[in-house]
Amino acid sequence: MAKLSKSTITYLDIKYNNKNITNELDKHIVDWTYTDNLSGQIDDLQLTLEDVENKWMNSWFPTKGALLEVSKCHRQDNGAIIRTMLGKFEVDEIDARGPGVQVVIKALSTPEKSSLRGQEKSKAWEKATLKMVAGDIAKANGLKLVFKANETEKKDRIEQDQQTDIAFLHEQCNSEGLCLKISNNAIVILDEADYEDKPTVTTIYRDNKKVDADILVVTWNARTTLTGIYHSCTVKHKDTKSKKLIEGTYTPPKPPTTTRKLIEKEQVKSVAEAQKLAKKKLRQANKEATTVDLVIFSKKHMYAGQTVQLEQFGKFNGKYIISQTTYSNGNTSLKLRKCLVGY
Repeated sequence: MAKLSKSTITYLDIKYNNKNITNELDKHIVDWTYTDNLSGQIDDLQLTLEDVENKWMNSWFPTKGALLEVSKCHRQDNGAIIRTMLGKFEVDEIDARGPGVQVVIKALSTPEKSSLRGQEKSKAWEKATLKMVAGDIAKANGLKLVFKANETEKKDRIEQDQQTDIAFLHEQCNSEGLCLKISNNAIVILDEADYEDKPTVTTIYRDNKKVDADILVVTWNARTTLTGIYHSCTVKHKDTKSKKLIEGTYTPPKPPTTTRKLIEKEQVKSVAEAQKLAKKKLRQANKEATTVDLVIFSKKHMYAGQTVQLEQFGKFNGKYIISQTTYSNGNTSLKLRKCLVGY
């Protein structure tokens, strides 16, 4: 395997409303960042441009809502270019600053022309599943639905009460122990447990001096905690008609060393359903127990949702899932959390 070389050049290839502006940007771009989130936050792109000639402040001033199609390109030592599509973004905000004029363009993967973010709504669904609700919201916003999880149980009533679509969907996904991602004109709902079960894409070593690896760790920070972590979870529901209490508990094979028990009140129709939901609720509560933040140099493109193996980190060794990746024209930042075992 070839040794890493920091002479590798990373740059963006950008189309603005279907017109390639890479050459124009190349002369003005000072910095850029792209953030890929696994769940709960919108993927975003930020471009910082110098504007000594006052072009971006005037005739080149971007239009809010304009479409950016963005690829990340690696030009390697041998001249070969590795291209990775980052996605489609809409210009959301433009800042200007001085002295030494700079223009900052901020773009989000959620189309502003949709009402996902900016409009509070009220609506109710009867005898519906999360997939049905998400499908209706996706259609109303002109987006695709990508549902990468097992179908959830049908609820008697699901109600959106003066909430934005994205806040409401995130709440519903959390209640089902699932993750929500908005990317490339699609609403994506996924089960993190399925992603954690996938094979690791690479091994990251803390010290590359003795190991020939394809990722160089620049800085790192690791943390493990019992704060907010639970031994088990119980889901309870009292049927309004029969007055019967339905209750289910889940305890993982190797529970954390705490006596705290998580109690959740959710609409369920059977003990089996309550136990299944309790398992997902416990996962949501405990998933941040062990986390590692890395700044790396890598020729590989790392995606949120991929799993990696950490080595030479002592008690922090193990399998982790990437919860966030942030790229810039320099290094790459990764937020990792340790994969849970048994749930």
